Amino acid sequence: MLRSMLRKHRTGYRHFLFFFLLLLLSTCAGDEAAKKKRVQALQDLGDSLASQGELRRGLSKLLQAAKLDPDNPEINHQIAVILRNLGDYPLSLQYFQRALKLRPRFPEAQNNLGTLYLVMQKWDKAIACFRKAAEDLEYRTPQYAYNNLGIAYFNQREYDKAVESYQKALKSAPRYRLCYINLAWAHEARGDLRSAADTYKKLLAYYPGDAAAHFALAKLLLKQGQKEAAIEELKLTVKYGDKSSEAQKARVLLGGLE
Repeated sequence: MLRSMLRKHRTGYRHFLFFFLLLLLSTCAGDEAAKKKRVQALQDLGDSLASQGELRRGLSKLLQAAKLDPDNPEINHQIAVILRNLGDYPLSLQYFQRALKLRPRFPEAQNNLGTLYLVMQKWDKAIACFRKAAEDLEYRTPQYAYNNLGIAYFNQREYDKAVESYQKALKSAPRYRLCYINLAWAHEARGDLRSAADTYKKLLAYYPGDAAAHFALAKLLLKQGQKEAAIEELKLTVKYGDKSSEAQKARVLLGGLE
């Protein structure tokens, strides 16, 4: 009888231990799920605030998220971008580097790190970042890296390389307005006014109501001695620009040409 009671006691203890461990694991899993939801909520709120221009409030929420999940590369990346926009370059660099250490293949972070080096005027480091991002086959928007690469080369006065980079960006995204403008500047900087004008014409094929592009094209045409074509572009600048600074300047030029 004593042995039977002991066996029952041990069996009951094992059952109790099993259910206790099961309850403990369930509680831990529940706590972890709640933590993940909290991190995601803070991350989403921080990103939303930052996108609305409330950088410091957004940063505060993201720092709270990072405290709960310090090894999250996305959160570290978001913090780095905000710090860059706030002008805290050394701390921004630390967060970019941490994000890339946590996720070495992170082309968005590589590209944004490159933009940090751009504003710091560290052209060679910027170029290395943009090239790495653009050449990553998993990067869904390589046009941004190629455009930024062109900007870096332009600042180094390597205009041919800038043109090549902008063209790669436009091959990936043919309607990339800013890149057309950058490409036109690069052509003009190397003295190729015809290619610069053709670039603006391509931009205007996509955006015919772009007053700034019409005005830029008009100035290029005047430099090439194409007065009548320039006048037409100035009139289109006034038509689409209304009260813009380009329209006001176009009126002044038209007054001296007609």
